[in-house]
Amino acid sequence: MESKRWTSVAYLLAVAAAILLCGHGLAADDSVCLECHGSKGQITAAAGAMDLKLTPERIEQLVRHAPEAGAPHAGVACLDCHPKAGEMPHPAGMLKESPCVTCHEDELKQVNKSTHRDPNGGSDLRAPCWACHRAHDVRAVKDPRSAMSPLNVASRCLNCHDKREYLVGVHGHGVQLGGLDFAATCVSCHGGHDILAPSEAGSRVARRNISFTCGKCHGRVADAYRKSVHGAALTEQDNADVPTCVDCHEAHGTLDPLLPRFRLVSPEMCGRCHSNKAMMAKYKISTTVYDTYVADFHGTTAELFRAASPDQPLNKAVCYDCHGYHDVESVRTAGDALIKERLLAKCQVCHPNTTASFLTAWTGHYEPSPSKYPLIYWVKVFYRLVIPGTVGFFLVYIAVDVWGRRRHRRSS
Repeated sequence: MESKRWTSVAYLLAVAAAILLCGHGLAADDSVCLECHGSKGQITAAAGAMDLKLTPERIEQLVRHAPEAGAPHAGVACLDCHPKAGEMPHPAGMLKESPCVTCHEDELKQVNKSTHRDPNGGSDLRAPCWACHRAHDVRAVKDPRSAMSPLNVASRCLNCHDKREYLVGVHGHGVQLGGLDFAATCVSCHGGHDILAPSEAGSRVARRNISFTCGKCHGRVADAYRKSVHGAALTEQDNADVPTCVDCHEAHGTLDPLLPRFRLVSPEMCGRCHSNKAMMAKYKISTTVYDTYVADFHGTTAELFRAASPDQPLNKAVCYDCHGYHDVESVRTAGDALIKERLLAKCQVCHPNTTASFLTAWTGHYEPSPSKYPLIYWVKVFYRLVIPGTVGFFLVYIAVDVWGRRRHRRSS
């Protein structure tokens, strides 16, 4: 046992001598470092010589191999990134220093303007380079084996960010299951080195910028949105009340809009804003639009489907069937005549034989009033008075009759 220990010490001293020679003028040779770091057995032997106890996980981390030919760091020697590794044993805290900034100064400047920045402007970043790119097995982004390839980038970000709903969203499915490398990944929306929080004006996912970010892939949709009543209010007036892409489609767990489930939840989605009394009061919009829709034949059916069979296709009208998808237009701006013309065309999709008179039979989202649908209003008022009055009259009549009969029995 003692001879084995001395053998390990001699082995370690020989490696140290080789490293010192490299440090005094000889060309750096990674094979010297790989004498210890080339396999688990070599690391175990070196650790034993220095009386170090390493866990199996740590031993696995310390195993390194020479980079492949053509890899980004193929010509970079170990001592170029770890100059203090020439000291034996290696000095404590050696791995805290970032060797990447020696060559990648421009990238460091970008990161130090991002949410991952070093508060002191140095290289002590919230997300160090190797957290994303790996430490040694660095590959070009176009290499499928790269940590930053479309297939792998989400797993790197999810090490720190709890956004696993991305994996079940339409974009995550496209990348992970469909093999679609052009589907959106984390860096597609948030950027690479210059990531900013959504609350910062320059962020790609700030409210004013989100349609442009989504528009990199969904160009025509983004253009239609920015011309709509919602998009124009956001881009021209910086209105914080209007919805953006992620308010309807979610940021990470984006649901495929072609699925029945999306169609069935869309009324509730619109209702989040249009049932908000404080918000709608600013724009003099009725907050009963959701309730009146749900009370209608279309809405009642949609609610039943959503509760009982959310994945079953629905052929009844939902909000966007009449108001449009991304090109929602203000009813006040378009005018009654144009709105009726468009609405009739929408109705004829399901009801091909309908005419203009069909629209007058549907009260829509408007509650009847003396000025809007007065006949329906006064009929409702009539029944509200007559039905309780009639029931009340007969209840009083029955009570008086019972009282009279009991009194007559007592007197007789």
